[in-house]
Amino acid sequence: MNRALLLQSYFPELKIEGDSGCDDVRHMKSAIKNLKQKNDIDCGEAGTVLRFMALRASREPGFWKLVGTPRLFERPQEDLVFLLNQLGVSAELGKNSISIHSEGWKKPLIPIRIHRQKSSQFASSLLLNSWQLPFSYEFEMHGHGLSEGYWQMSVAMAEQMGLQIGRKGDLHTISAKQVISQNQIHAEMDYSSAFVVAVAAVFAGQAELTNCDLQSLQPDFKFLEIFKKMGVKFNQQGSLLTVFKSEDLQPIDLNIENCPDLFPVLAVLCAFAKGSSKFFGAPQLVHKESNRIKKTAELLELAGVVVRELEDGLIIHGVGPTWKPRAFVFNPDQDHRMAMAGALLRFKSCPIQIIKPEVVNKSFPEFWKILGFTA
Repeated sequence: MNRALLLQSYFPELKIEGDSGCDDVRHMKSAIKNLKQKNDIDCGEAGTVLRFMALRASREPGFWKLVGTPRLFERPQEDLVFLLNQLGVSAELGKNSISIHSEGWKKPLIPIRIHRQKSSQFASSLLLNSWQLPFSYEFEMHGHGLSEGYWQMSVAMAEQMGLQIGRKGDLHTISAKQVISQNQIHAEMDYSSAFVVAVAAVFAGQAELTNCDLQSLQPDFKFLEIFKKMGVKFNQQGSLLTVFKSEDLQPIDLNIENCPDLFPVLAVLCAFAKGSSKFFGAPQLVHKESNRIKKTAELLELAGVVVRELEDGLIIHGVGPTWKPRAFVFNPDQDHRMAMAGALLRFKSCPIQIIKPEVVNKSFPEFWKILGFTA
């Protein structure tokens, strides 16, 4: 949805099919409005909004200030300044803000370098802000491509809308004066949030997810493949996905490099498998809204599960379907996905108390109502 809104900011005639009331999308809509009105841009806690809108604002001559929560600016944002400087834009990071002075992008004399060691969103932001440029430019991807799936989603979406991208190894070329080839775009459901509902059904009964595509640009759509490997019962007929209660869960070894947002909820699911599961390949988890490797380990250990932290994941010693977690208080550390992962333990007779449960509003404001719990 935020990618579609960014695109619409360049082409107001674009119609978006779909919507969301989550905090991240509300901040994106507000950010675009404030850009038009030349006001400061409040990004809240949304890394996507900050990284997309910093480059969007820099396309317009003037002074721009993007603000957000202290937690947002504790996450890696230095590559924003590095990227903007290569486009002839002056930028400075503050404690809770980034200040940008721009005369519009200047044509780089050499290929732009994009670092991918901490996030794919810097590359996505550059690509998705490349419409209607008066010049062509080249960029190179450097470092191991973390969250490659999210980058490929940006590429597929841009190409679907008509952006032509030249490729030669790690060198990419964007031609000048490119415009969209269609005036409507479909914003898919958020499959990270859909996955939470699906796991609730695995624990508690049955769920029907409507408007579920047979294919998706989102790497988190991979959860259906994971379900097959774990022995989860589900059925998909057209756009209707039905997930059933499943107790004979098999452990898995999984490289989650391309779908790291599934990690906290998937870890809770694997705690009830018969045997040990291993997640690896996602060191970027430490740079999410919280350090998700440590917080997921903490969540499961408080519940009574034996785990071992890895630099890029976690080993979980599953205790089987009949295990009853012990009661505890959990602080999700301002991380929406950690709060949702913890809440799923309530389906296993665990009276977990979650501090600041409203943090789920960041991506899934309907969460507590849909799962039938009082926050």
